[in-house]
Amino acid sequence: MARLHLLFALCGIIALTQARHPSQRDDGNCPKGWTQLDKYCYIYEHDPRSFLDAERVCNLLHGNLVSINSRKEHALVVELIREGAGEVVDTWIGLHDTIEEDEFIWTDGEVVNFRNFGATQPNNGGVGVEEDCVEIEADDELWDDDECTEENPFVCIRPVDKKDDCH
Repeated sequence: MARLHLLFALCGIIALTQARHPSQRDDGNCPKGWTQLDKYCYIYEHDPRSFLDAERVCNLLHGNLVSINSRKEHALVVELIREGAGEVVDTWIGLHDTIEEDEFIWTDGEVVNFRNFGATQPNNGGVGVEEDCVEIEADDELWDDDECTEENPFVCIRPVDKKDDCH
């Protein structure tokens, strides 16, 4: 578990150095298969992965697991899940509290200024269970903390580009 925490700390440090700054981005386009909202591109990845592996895939796509900063953005992410899976399924987003319990941070370094947890969440799963990673829950489309080793589909986010360098 110590290695997992070290990996998340490293991911957090890297993300902080690459945090999105909207005022520094030009208008542009998203790569093929991505959906644009404002100055960001989003994609649903249906291949289930652990939280850490999902973040790695998003990094390879020049992004991070999605950070959600408004109801509008949450609605878009839920719609991407619905379109990609045919229904809403448990899906990783980039929020976690692996470094310090109940101190949630986004993998991309964004400030946590919006939360959409279910009524009894986050609950850390009870005694002996560490639920440090956040998913959109299938049954109510709200956020839930879960074990980071669970395998879920996930949503990635990246800034728009002037050129398509992924495909």
